[in-house]
Amino acid sequence: MTLTKSLLLGTSAALLAVAGAQAADLPSRKAAPVEYVRVCDAYGAGFYWIPGTDTCLKVGGRVRVDMWYTPAKNAVTHRSTGVAAANTFISSNGVDQNGWYARGIVNMDARTQSAWGTVQTVFALRLMSASGLANTPPGYSGNVFAAGNASTATIEAAYIRFAGFTVGQAASNFTFLPPYQYHSMFTAGFPNGIRQLAYTATFGGGFSATIALENRAELTNSTAVNTLGANPFTATAATAGPIAQRLPALVGNVRIDQPWGSAMLSAAVLENTATFGNAALAVVGNAGPRVTRTGWAVSGGLRINLPMLAAGDHIQGWVAYGVGALDYVTNSGINSNPPVTANWLGGFLRADRNVTLFCVNAACTVGGAEQTKAWSAAAMFTHYWTPSLRSNLIGSYARIMPGSVTRNTAWANGGLSNATVWGVMGSLIWSPVRNFDIGVELSYARLNQSLPLSFPVGLGTLASVSPSNWTGRVRVERTF
Repeated sequence: MTLTKSLLLGTSAALLAVAGAQAADLPSRKAAPVEYVRVCDAYGAGFYWIPGTDTCLKVGGRVRVDMWYTPAKNAVTHRSTGVAAANTFISSNGVDQNGWYARGIVNMDARTQSAWGTVQTVFALRLMSASGLANTPPGYSGNVFAAGNASTATIEAAYIRFAGFTVGQAASNFTFLPPYQYHSMFTAGFPNGIRQLAYTATFGGGFSATIALENRAELTNSTAVNTLGANPFTATAATAGPIAQRLPALVGNVRIDQPWGSAMLSAAVLENTATFGNAALAVVGNAGPRVTRTGWAVSGGLRINLPMLAAGDHIQGWVAYGVGALDYVTNSGINSNPPVTANWLGGFLRADRNVTLFCVNAACTVGGAEQTKAWSAAAMFTHYWTPSLRSNLIGSYARIMPGSVTRNTAWANGGLSNATVWGVMGSLIWSPVRNFDIGVELSYARLNQSLPLSFPVGLGTLASVSPSNWTGRVRVERTF
């Protein structure tokens, strides 16, 4: 028995030795470690660690579909060129009355912790397809009656935040109310953001202050000037020469955010510059003087949370005043662009320039200029009837006031008049699932204006002096 056991043990040992030798001859294959995606809860829900890095990433987006209807209105347009032929009557028969709008947004938010604090990088790309009223708000532009179809790609945000600095395309530091509230006729200012270099200091207790340089070349009313033709001083036509952006806009604000709500005071200073010329000059703009004016605007905003009514209830308001700064005053808050609104409503206002130029002598070598004044106000009340059903009630007012020379110049020669635009809007939004909205809205707006000096005979009977209009919209939106 002992002999048998010895033989078996010896045989087993030999077989194991042979097997070990054969295994040693095979290539070694070690399984690579599997690195699973881990949740990063340091910056809130939705963030995860990018494998192999110290960066947390959040990927999201939004899909929005709008269907609009607005009754067509006759309108007279004036494009502030100082040319009588710019007076164009547009019949309601050639104006789009409905519009379709589809938008997709993809956004990414990457954050990395450092010894200097969090490094945040945000990017949002918006792809849009629109037709009719949704393509061009008044349904036409200039002599093009129907807006047709259009697809666009727009960078909505692209900025880096580090150690209190913000560099890139982000929301303007002047605007208090957030863009893309649920409304159509009254759109918040700078919905695509504005390129900037800003620094924000935080002081505790919810207090903060920001100073920024913003790219004023993105402000639509800063790219051109209104020019008077046969002006009150001479019979010489003034022609605007090249308009160059020499300096960015300087913007600052102070803000407080508390459980009760938030408040902000802001101001903006910018340069309005243009060069004079006239038809007799060989090269328009090269022989005339440069005119420089300082535009400015101030604003205040307040939001008060109303949890005693219902969770999520709040009221917020905004008011602004400016000189030569129409973009900051009339396009911020819940105020639509007055010239667009006027065309939409069927009016004739084209108060779409910060500065009006006019000649002082016959050679147009001495020029004068005056800036357009404006103020606006807006308020919105949001109420949750149930956790899944809410409503918005919005009111908006804007007043545009060109200078005295502009108001006392004939319409055909570039003259403009004072005007006000006001409106109200109500909406009802149902959210059957979180971040999924189905809503309807109805809005009404009115343009009050006086006839400019020497308004062309007949045009006043074609377009209403104080037109009004309404619009209805259905929106379906999903955020993820």
